[in-house]
Amino acid sequence: MGTEVVRDALRSPRAKLGGYVILPRLIDKVRLAAQGRLPPDYQPNLLKPGLTLDGRFLTFTGLDAEQLRKAILATRSDDEVLVWVQTHARPHSEAEKEQWERQIEDYRPDATGAAYRRRSYPQLAEKLDLSQVSVFDLIDWDEGRLSGGMT
Repeated sequence: MGTEVVRDALRSPRAKLGGYVILPRLIDKVRLAAQGRLPPDYQPNLLKPGLTLDGRFLTFTGLDAEQLRKAILATRSDDEVLVWVQTHARPHSEAEKEQWERQIEDYRPDATGAAYRRRSYPQLAEKLDLSQVSVFDLIDWDEGRLSGGMT
């Protein structure tokens, strides 16, 4: 799934802005999509509700996907996006943000989710039990930020 564009342009899902994991990566994805540079494999999950990382961020913050997309494109810096998020998101303490991050790190897929991971990352699945890998590790391995899996 990973591509050179992604490795060079997308931050890790672990990167934080204002204590929020996922937000810096989401900013990168929205901006790349607007430039027509977001790889096709990444487009279906962009700001998609549900258990996607984008969806988890939207649920946690209570933000509307389209409003967030517009805010990201209307700003020039991460700090400006953060101000918008802090103004419009459901407020959370730093402890709540850390707990939410741990929940994402600790999540492991059920059998259906594990099968999806194996189909989506066949080369990585040959090396790792993808049912036992955090989604953050999975993305970081796929995009070349972690060794020991695919490089």
